Amino acid sequence: MAWLRANGFHATTSEQLERSIADRQPFAGRPVLITFDDGFQNFADHAWPTLRANDLTAEVFLVTDLVGESAQWDSENGPPTQLMDARTVRRLAAEGAFFGSHLATHRAIDGLSSSDLAAELLRSRMFIEHWTGRPTSAFAAPFSVTDRRLGRLAKESGYRIGFGSRHGPADLNCDPIDLPRIEIRGDRSLDDFVATVEAMLD
Repeated sequence: MAWLRANGFHATTSEQLERSIADRQPFAGRPVLITFDDGFQNFADHAWPTLRANDLTAEVFLVTDLVGESAQWDSENGPPTQLMDARTVRRLAAEGAFFGSHLATHRAIDGLSSSDLAAELLRSRMFIEHWTGRPTSAFAAPFSVTDRRLGRLAKESGYRIGFGSRHGPADLNCDPIDLPRIEIRGDRSLDDFVATVEAMLD
């Protein structure tokens, strides 16, 4: 995060990104949208203090039915990681963090019926808006699985911006309901991170 700030990057939000694409308004400076999936407690414990210390914010995509519980979908890799509870979400939202939907149950959407998918989109949005006191317009697909239904049902459920499986930087020609992202794994070195970011700027 210190490298981003030292190299002229500033934080943006999914709402600002969607507005820029809709208005065909070129990005000012070096905006970076920092996102985290799942809503792990370690975001609150470690990532958020680091972000704030560097005058950055981030958007966390929550699995709303499991807020306050643990990431059971990762249990085959060891003890499931604790997820933030609603009180923590409220606190971080008040401090300037942003939250979007990772749907309600973290099931891949290709295993959901259209009615179940719509219900998860609506339910997760309702809870996030209740906890944060702000409108919620962004989602990220669990396991990065998308299909043709997702964008249509997301729009019908009040979402305006979404992230799927494509890798790369976003630009003004992107479909805002199916945006790419650049995955940064926790086991990568700072040199790897810098190389990844600089490759996207070329």
